[in-house]
Amino acid sequence: MSPGVSFAAAPAANGAALALPVAPALRGMIDAALNAVMEEAAAEARLTMGTLGRCADYALVGARVLRLLLNRPYTALSGGEVIDCGSGLYVAMHPGRKARRSARKLSELKDYHCWIEALHPMPDGSLRREIIDFTMRHDPLVAEVCGLPFTRSHRHDYLWAWQEEIAPLPLAARAQLPPQSRSGDWMWVDQDCLRLLKKYEQDHEALLARLTGQVLHKLVEAMQAQEEAAQMRSTASLKLA
Repeated sequence: MSPGVSFAAAPAANGAALALPVAPALRGMIDAALNAVMEEAAAEARLTMGTLGRCADYALVGARVLRLLLNRPYTALSGGEVIDCGSGLYVAMHPGRKARRSARKLSELKDYHCWIEALHPMPDGSLRREIIDFTMRHDPLVAEVCGLPFTRSHRHDYLWAWQEEIAPLPLAARAQLPPQSRSGDWMWVDQDCLRLLKKYEQDHEALLARLTGQVLHKLVEAMQAQEEAAQMRSTASLKLA
């Protein structure tokens, strides 16, 4: 971290740079820094679809960034998901059983999804589940690739919420899903997908470490720019008083 940059309004109890819950403005800054780095990496690699389909990189790098900032066990997960396209239409993304079991690496698999979760201990001994998905910005493109119109009015770049804040999956969307996803979750873990994600992380350790450093650097720059702008506004207000 760059000296002189304050990431939290109050010191975190566990010595982390940020305190829970992360303020909405900081969530947006983390998302913006991560997405900017991913777009730059996609442009450098000349990926024809840009960052679409790079959910593994978003999840793995995002989890590392959050672990460093919050000193909490954020974990990248992989499996299936359901996307709400609006007007009662849903896209169910989940690889078939044969494809999952025969794939030797993540690049051989299609229709999987990756996101981030953390389980936080509560005073009563329970665990509160936090769910983060930095790739919701891709939902309209996924619908387009699947040949469906995307009419959902509420569009977000990312999801960052406690599990109890997320509405259950509508009954109309559950019938077409595999049994492990019918509990009402919009995303569910598949052990074969998770195995391939972990292998991808091992095989690309150097790249993921470099991207993580770039995200942190961009975040520090954004924080510094924000503080400088606030100081300039404060100075201008004093001069006018």
